[in-house]
Amino acid sequence: VAPTDTNLAVGDTQVVQWVNISYAVFDKATGDVLAGPTAGNAFWSGFGGSCETSNTGDPIVQWDKLAHRWVMTQNVFTSPYKTCIAISQTTDATGSYYLYEFDQGTNFPDYPKWGLMPDAYYQSQNIFNSSGTAYLGVNVCAYERAKLLAGDPTAQQICILDNSNGTLFDDSMLPADLDSPNNLPPAGQDEVLLGSIDNPGYAHVYEYLFHVDFTTPANSTLTGTNGSMEVSGGDSFTLPCSGGIVPCIPQPGTTALLDSLGDRLMYRLAYRNFSDHQSWLVSHSVAAGTSVGERWYEFQAPESSTDLSVYQQGTYAPDTNYRWMGSIAMDQSGDI
Repeated sequence: VAPTDTNLAVGDTQVVQWVNISYAVFDKATGDVLAGPTAGNAFWSGFGGSCETSNTGDPIVQWDKLAHRWVMTQNVFTSPYKTCIAISQTTDATGSYYLYEFDQGTNFPDYPKWGLMPDAYYQSQNIFNSSGTAYLGVNVCAYERAKLLAGDPTAQQICILDNSNGTLFDDSMLPADLDSPNNLPPAGQDEVLLGSIDNPGYAHVYEYLFHVDFTTPANSTLTGTNGSMEVSGGDSFTLPCSGGIVPCIPQPGTTALLDSLGDRLMYRLAYRNFSDHQSWLVSHSVAAGTSVGERWYEFQAPESSTDLSVYQQGTYAPDTNYRWMGSIAMDQSGDI
């Protein structure tokens, strides 16, 4: 199936890779296949509903670094649209799971991306009409982590649709994803999302803040809409491939060109708290001479703030080779 939507997560002793409609579990030490490939919707076998019967891909596998549990997700891309979540009951990806199905309304929830935080699991989706011909905005959702991990069917989903359509529009947001389990975000801090790099004439990265209140869901808010929170200090850039939406990446042995996905930030938005500062890392593809290179950033903010600014940045394009669809993270020593 094209695109392959390849993604992977690393647990304590296992590695899980999910490639569009099937996944496999590997031994972390030896690389041996422990299970699979298995159809993605097999998690929901016997669960009933469209999570069981549909296997339309665009999956994300994640490892909850605090709970040491696997988080398996994919959306249902036929009406009625759904988000399907499977949470492992142990550290073993081949074991039993708690299963959930959440409604996504009447419009197509494309390109889901996830960020796991102590208070919630966060999801962003680009929303299109049912025929896929009209963009309707970004749906940002939060799922009640504590109840999901406990197998509680009353776990809540809170979503806010950002359908602003002013001079600057919002799309392809990435929610921050925790990489420092021993140093958590400040208590009560809003979830940071970044995105919307393809606004015409505005080569910038934009920030959004999602405040979630599971006690009183109506108090939940999304700020930064309509490109109102540009992250300061970013160097200008030119989107690759005629704005990132026209295939332009050559490959050997054929004239067929590959898509750059250069109109959006690349998953994940990796977050760490270092006590004296907070750090967010992300990358995207840019035009670089006659080819395509990787623009990367480290954004920082003080411990008590979500006012991000560029701490360091660069474009990796040392030669005429094409580099695109990258991913970036930082280890506990601060090395990228």
